[in-house]
Amino acid sequence: MRLRKLLLASAASLLSFALAQPGVAAAAAKPGAIMDIDQAARLFAARPTAFAPDLSPNGDKIIYLASGPGAMTLVRILDVPTLSDKILAKSSGKPEQLSWCGFVDERWVVCHFGGWISSTGMTYRIARTVAMDTASGKMRSLGVAENSVEGGFEQFDGDILDWLPDEQGVLLMERHYPARKENPELIGVDRIQVDPFRYHPVEAAIAGDFHYMTDGHGAVRIRSNEQTDYDDRYNGNTTYEYRAEAGGKWLPLPEGGADITPLRVEKQTNSLYLLKPLDGRDALYRLKLDGTRIETLVASNPNVDIDSVIQLGPGEPIVGYRYADDRTRSVYTDPAARMLGNGLARALPNMPLINFIGSSKDGGKLLLHAGSDVDPGVFFLLDRKTNRMDPVLNSNELIDGSGLAPMKAVSVPTSDGKSIPAYVTMRTDLPPGPRPAVVMPHGGPADRDTWGYDWVGQFLAARGYVVIQPNFRGSGGYGKDYLGENAFHNWRLVMSDIRDSADWLAKQGLANPDRIAIVGWSYGGYAALQSAALDARYKAVVAIAPVTDLKQLRRDVRGFKEEKIATEEIGKGDQLVDGSPINRAGDIHAPVLMVHGTLDGNVDYRHSKRMLAALQRAGSSADLLTFENLDHQLDDSDARAQMLTRIGQMLDKAIGH
Repeated sequence: MRLRKLLLASAASLLSFALAQPGVAAAAAKPGAIMDIDQAARLFAARPTAFAPDLSPNGDKIIYLASGPGAMTLVRILDVPTLSDKILAKSSGKPEQLSWCGFVDERWVVCHFGGWISSTGMTYRIARTVAMDTASGKMRSLGVAENSVEGGFEQFDGDILDWLPDEQGVLLMERHYPARKENPELIGVDRIQVDPFRYHPVEAAIAGDFHYMTDGHGAVRIRSNEQTDYDDRYNGNTTYEYRAEAGGKWLPLPEGGADITPLRVEKQTNSLYLLKPLDGRDALYRLKLDGTRIETLVASNPNVDIDSVIQLGPGEPIVGYRYADDRTRSVYTDPAARMLGNGLARALPNMPLINFIGSSKDGGKLLLHAGSDVDPGVFFLLDRKTNRMDPVLNSNELIDGSGLAPMKAVSVPTSDGKSIPAYVTMRTDLPPGPRPAVVMPHGGPADRDTWGYDWVGQFLAARGYVVIQPNFRGSGGYGKDYLGENAFHNWRLVMSDIRDSADWLAKQGLANPDRIAIVGWSYGGYAALQSAALDARYKAVVAIAPVTDLKQLRRDVRGFKEEKIATEEIGKGDQLVDGSPINRAGDIHAPVLMVHGTLDGNVDYRHSKRMLAALQRAGSSADLLTFENLDHQLDDSDARAQMLTRIGQMLDKAIGH
């Protein structure tokens, strides 16, 4: 796929845009034809060719991650003026995987990587942070050296708090100091110079589950502490403190407790932007940090939660906020940012999902991403001085928004007189009339589906299926009442909403009621199995990394600090029995395909193994596709292609296409 060309011109202080013709769509299926299983599997299983980018301080280089063969991830750096691109490093993905990289100065970058480890019956994640010289390839760890602490080992070495845009080659890092003998782990904040490597404490390392937040310019202003009980298990309470001035005394934050979410400290107004409930939904507030405790409501929505704030770059002022109703919306509170956002929306009418990724040190260049439901998107570099914007990277070289199935937001009436939001993805070039369909509940369980590119949904649509993704009650983003106790406790209501979604598709004449399957991942896999046990309409069931036994899920969290909170969320008593698909294996009569990685730290691989045995004992048709040394996300293009191929073959046999 060729990069789309985009030029900006100034006219009466408003941005006007001209978009050249896009490249030929590699993704496009022949109009009216069903895409071949192997072709569709390879196409939609391919991991992104560019993701997690960052812009250098002068705006002339972009560092980004790119998928390699299978599970491999590459660190690449693009020199924008010359368009030369080189590989700096790579990870195998089995198990270590790169997460992101960012510039400290024009020469040095910091990268974060990690993986999953199985030990003593537990699977847990480790992560490390390293600095890398882009000229020589030299690397050095930014964590506290483990061999310098007798018997010390850290699951995580820390987090980058502040990239210090006013300086070069320096950052602030929240560092974890390993537990030693009978002394607990310590957490502090250090100022780190990468070359030559030097550091000194900014916040003394102390015991406790502390997390810090800066103003984006080097001043630590917020501190939180997750409270634990006598067994060193989180109890669900968090305390928050603030400083009225840099380096000042820690004071209790007026808005404390589990219901608030601090988002950003804005140096320019000496304020904290935070989320807290208003009429049952998260609203955005601005709290002055000068000791006056003046709080201002910035934004609220009567139907959904406010999600986040918008900045054009690290340390920049807050210029807006986001929320998601039928699609993600950006609202700009700053006039200049609003003008920019409106200009981009006019220029990119087919890619309305626009996000600012980063900026140069002087703010003159912006890196942004634009995409849609049928397009994984393009990264653009905007020069605000010349008013020119150029595409620099494609999220996926194979897919450019042509020939894919659009996603439409719908409202589904429920059997108890309510309604739930959902999304329907279907091709518009196929003959009208009821088609075979797939119900696809999301994971989480407190996540939600949003309007945008979905590689599994697009694979199914390319094969001719109508796909519905219900945001059942128990989904996040719609407020406290909609979330309810949670989707494990209220599993019967969730299954009812899923059933009503299938009914609605048939009543609308979109789905053939005798040719419906159900596919889900994580909690969605749990919902697929549980739905099939309660509803015989499903002719095939696909459960990817599914929870199958709530009692086992409680056992899986033993020994972790989240144990108390997690077990309360999972539930107890009869709910664990009635709400577990493994106890309903005899009620599932449709063929079942499960898919699972052996290094899954979210849902243990044993859930699928034990469910397979239960289904086989019940005489059901069941199979388990296992991927060694892959985690919950199955971040391996070859594995994903194999999975989609098996799903396509199963659905073809069970419901046709």
